[in-house]
Formats: sequence, C-alpha cells, structure tokens
Amino acid sequence: MRFCKIVVAITVAALLALAYWQPFAEEIRAESVAKIFDDKGHGSAVYIGNGYFVSAAHVVGQAPVVNLLLTDGRKIKGDVLWSNTGYDIALIKSGPLRHVEASRLSCTVPSVGDPIYAKGNPSNMDFITVYGRIAGKERSAGLWKSVVITDIATVPGQSGGPVFDQHGRVIGITVGVMLAPSGFTRSIVGIGYVVPGRAICELMARV
Repeated sequence: MRFCKIVVAITVAALLALAYWQPFAEEIRAESVAKIFDDKGHGSAVYIGNGYFVSAAHVVGQAPVVNLLLTDGRKIKGDVLWSNTGYDIALIKSGPLRHVEASRLSCTVPSVGDPIYAKGNPSNMDFITVYGRIAGKERSAGLWKSVVITDIATVPGQSGGPVFDQHGRVIGITVGVMLAPSGFTRSIVGIGYVVPGRAICELMARV
C-alpha cells in the first residue's frame, strides 16, 4: 500500500511539473508579415517559406542586404536576390528561420468584389491589418505593369506587404496608393495598388 502511495505521489508530481513547464516550452511563432527598415524609412514584406520574403522593389531600393523585423521582435538580415522595377517586386532570402509562419502565394488574379485584407506597417504603426475588397480589375497604371485596385486603407509604409484572400492566401503585394490633385499639391486618397499573385509567380518562374 505504501509503495502504491509513493507511485501515485510521483505521478502527480510529474504531471504538475509537465503542466508547469509546457507553456514555457512552446515558443511564440512569428507571423508571415515583416517590416523592412533602415535609417531612411521602412516598408513591409511577407514570408512565403524556405527563407524567402517578397516585398516591393522600391522598398529595398538599391540595397543588397535589408533589415527585417518579425512580429515576435526578432531582427534578421536578408539578401536581395533580385528586384524588378517594372512590376515593383523584390525577392529576399534570409538565413535559416525557425518558428515563422509561412503564407502561401496564390498564382491568381483576384476578381472585382473579392473580400481581402492587407497587413503591413503604415506610417509609424507596426503590423496593422486593414480590410476591404478588390475595387478594380488588373491593368497597367503609372509605373506599374500589372496591378489590381483595392478600396482598403493604404498609406506609406504598407508597400511590400501582403494582401490576403478570405482563405489566408497571398493574392498580391501592396506597391502604392492613389494620389489625387488638391490645389497645388496631391493628397493620398487611400485607394491601393496591388501587384497580383499571378504576376509575382511569373517573375519567380512558378508558372
């Protein structure tokens, strides 16, 4: 009987210890959205797996290496593999990454009316999510060879960030915001320009 009590006591102690330590054993996973930053400004990016991030070409500029801030607070470096200014898309490769969620890149063009949400780092705010819909079909606009139009709130700093469909797939990358004449200047109206997933996949030779 005494032996049984000892066994029960040891078992209870082991279970309590496991329950106590388990939360500490689970590391926080960073989301796929990241912030690209330097002393001149910042933009956004998205992790698509195997160490690869997609961003906007104008966010990385001419830099061969960029700084990336993850949602769990980690700061890492990424090599700019290529940058296409015609489509305003850049591909970045980091070192080995652990505990970072990867988002699936969908090689499609979203349709007008599709519900979407975008993540990024607008103005002085980090890791913000905004919601809306596709407002205009694929076209060339300004400096961009292929963009779709969105009605989501878009401001500087979101460039390079992902736009998701309702299933959490990346259907595009934010590259710009519409400007409207206002007196002698132009003001931001919030309408967004997004390079669709199909164009990005073609640049990456996926399709």
